[in-house]
Amino acid sequence: MKRAALPLIAILFTLPGLAQADSAYGSLQSVHEKNTVLKDLRKICTPQGSPSDDVWEKTIMSDTRNQQHIREAILAIQRSNQNNYWDALGKVECPDI
Repeated sequence: MKRAALPLIAILFTLPGLAQADSAYGSLQSVHEKNTVLKDLRKICTPQGSPSDDVWEKTIMSDTRNQQHIREAILAIQRSNQNNYWDALGKVECPDI
C-alpha cells in the first residue's frame, strides 16, 4: 500500500508546478499578442510624431470600445483567423495624438 501511495503523492505535488509553468508561457504569449496588435494599430493609425509605446498604449486603450475591439483582435490571433483580426483592428478609432 505504501509503495502505491508514494508515487501518487509525488504526482500530486508536481501537478501544481506544471500548471504554473504553463501559465507563465501563457502570459508571455498574451504579451506578444498584445504587442502585435499595438504594432499593427500604429501602422493603421499613424500617430503624428513618435509617442512612446506606453503613451500610445494608454491613449489607444483609453476608449472602452477600443478595448473591446483589441480583445476581439487578440482572440482572432489565438484562433488564427486573419479576417476577424483585420476586421477588429478596422473598428478601432484612432486617437488624436
